[in-house]
Amino acid sequence: MKRYRARLGLSGFDACDSVGRSGGLALYWHESLIVDVKDINERYIDAYVTASAGEPPWRLTCVYGEPRTEDRHHMWSLLRDLHQQADMPWVVAGDFNEAMWSFEHFSEMPRSAGQMIDFRDVLEVCGLGDLGFAGLPYTYDNRRAGRANVKVRLDRAVANNTWRDMFSKAKVQHLVAPSSDHFAILL
Repeated sequence: MKRYRARLGLSGFDACDSVGRSGGLALYWHESLIVDVKDINERYIDAYVTASAGEPPWRLTCVYGEPRTEDRHHMWSLLRDLHQQADMPWVVAGDFNEAMWSFEHFSEMPRSAGQMIDFRDVLEVCGLGDLGFAGLPYTYDNRRAGRANVKVRLDRAVANNTWRDMFSKAKVQHLVAPSSDHFAILL
């Protein structure tokens, strides 16, 4: 890991361990950035980022959403709490484990409208809007054959208007990851 980080010019690293083969978060950053990790747990890493001394900081929250449908409300509560902690440019990125719209879910079984409404509601309360994407329209593929196949856009980046104003040219790309059931997202 140390050689890999050095080759990429990475000076910072913080992580929360996975549970078995699922979950886990890691945050790497380039040595040119000033990153102050404010909080870390099994669902998120919350940090303030400054591009260089004298510039205003912005907030980055990396998330791994609740995998169990019945527990998603815990993640939505966490986001509401984080929203209350600071009024600054904010971007939230990662695996939310939820789709926003039915057209982001490709399978025989429809996704619960209530689940998606709850997700959209928390984003609205927090003033966060989807940053869109380039690439395939989904970020998760269970890789099963035929009618058992499920593809969903679970991973995304959302931001408030002040962050969007700071980074008006920001883009999100879905990157195919052949060894994972999730695609990486590049912001």
